[in-house]
Amino acid sequence: MTTTNQPKTLTKYFFDPFVIKINLSGEAWKPTPHGYALANGMVRVPHIFCGKSVIEIGAGSGIHAILALKLGARSIDITDISEDVNNVAKQNAQENNVSYRHAWVKDWMHFDPIPERYELVLCNPPFCKAGTPDRRWFITEMITQSRKFMNPGGYLIFCQSSMANFPKTEAELEEAGFIHEVVYKTRGLFRDYYFTEHGFIEESRQVPNGFEIIDDEYIETLQVYLATLKA
Repeated sequence: MTTTNQPKTLTKYFFDPFVIKINLSGEAWKPTPHGYALANGMVRVPHIFCGKSVIEIGAGSGIHAILALKLGARSIDITDISEDVNNVAKQNAQENNVSYRHAWVKDWMHFDPIPERYELVLCNPPFCKAGTPDRRWFITEMITQSRKFMNPGGYLIFCQSSMANFPKTEAELEEAGFIHEVVYKTRGLFRDYYFTEHGFIEESRQVPNGFEIIDDEYIETLQVYLATLKA
């Protein structure tokens, strides 16, 4: 329950056994179903965070970076394309009594030079509103580029929709030298903007098992992948 002396925008999220408090302002997005799924996947594999150096690509409100620290990450660097969003993420870290090592304004994975090798890459890649002709661009780029960020044995954890083509992602992970497993899976109703995003539904119809229709409602499946870079 929110008390009267807390900002009206403060929202609390429970990812067992952690409560994370988030204030939203400016360009920061409210956590989406993809974001909820990723967080629920994270708490199912706490060992991959414990004592690890982590980078989150596209941190948004900071909810996943904060959770990574609560799960025992040794350090975390966050990135976002917007300084305003990074400032929101830093304020949310303070709200939860944690801190990031660095908060960089970076354009996706375009680091030059790469700051260091990390033990874990964390990401919730854009898809429906990717802003690119190929909506999968960010997923493919994440898989191929994240290898630059880690040594063998490093982890990549991310969430995606069935509409983004699970078999294609799994083939790309294998080609990039990762072994992978699904650590969390959930199904849910389409978000309203799926129906207003030009071409999205028709593109999704071309993906095998991209979505279901149950009682005249459109349903997507979300999966959280944990990928480990092979030696």
